[in-house]
Amino acid sequence: MSDDTEMVQRGIGILTATLSWEPDDPNATKMFKESLKSLVRLDEGVSVSFSGGSTEQIEALREVLPQIVSGVIEALAPDYTRLVLGMAAGFKTVADAYKRDVPEADVEGILQAAALHLAEE
Repeated sequence: MSDDTEMVQRGIGILTATLSWEPDDPNATKMFKESLKSLVRLDEGVSVSFSGGSTEQIEALREVLPQIVSGVIEALAPDYTRLVLGMAAGFKTVADAYKRDVPEADVEGILQAAALHLAEE
């Protein structure tokens, strides 16, 4: 399975989790944010080329670079989480309206079928 397919499936997982999320409940929102952490993967693999400098400088950069990348990821994570929460809230509103207008609609089944279709590709 490609990384792109895996990320799309993680997105479907987030949408599926959204269906049971109650945004007005602070505890539910906290639990939803925690579930996002298990579904979201931030790649830690970074490739960097160095030119010039001494061997000692290059080794020092290689040693400190993972800490810098982790710091950047941690700094961006709150914005990413808010972005995903906003998209999830929009999706939940549409899904709830669809379920209200079409009571026999199986939104969970639609998401499951999409995930299975991706897995077959």
